[in-house]
Amino acid sequence: MTALMRRNPFEELINLFPRDLFGRAGALSMEWSPRCDVTENADAVVIHAELPGVEVADMEVTISEGFLTIRGEKTSEKKDEAANRTYRERFFGSFERSIAIPAGVDEARIEANLKDGVLEVRLPKSEVVKPEARKVEIKKP
Repeated sequence: MTALMRRNPFEELINLFPRDLFGRAGALSMEWSPRCDVTENADAVVIHAELPGVEVADMEVTISEGFLTIRGEKTSEKKDEAANRTYRERFFGSFERSIAIPAGVDEARIEANLKDGVLEVRLPKSEVVKPEARKVEIKKP
C-alpha cells in the first residue's frame, strides 16, 4: 500500500533545514549579518547597516583590499529566569559583513556614525573620480 502513496518531491529538501518549535524551516540558524543598503551619488558611496542594540564599543569598521568590513558582537539582554521563552527570532552573537568598495573612493576621508541603531558609513569619492558636467559641442558637417 505504501508504494501507491504519493510523496512530496520537496519533502527531502525541506527536511535538510532545522526547524523551530512551530515547524518552520531554517529558523534555528545562529549566524546573522546586518542588513545593509548601499547608495551612490556624485560625491560618495553611502552604506546604511541595521545594528539595533549594538554599541559603538562592540563593533569595528575596517577597510582592506577593496572591501569595507563591519564586524562586532551583539550581546543578549539580561535573562529573566522566571519567563519561559517558546520562540526566538532575534539573534545575538558575533557578526561580520563585507562590502566591495568601488574604485575611486578616498579611503582617508571615510566616516562612520551610529544613530538610532543604524550605522552610516560614508565613503567620499576622490576628486579625480567625481563626474563633471560639461557641454559637448555639436558640429555641423
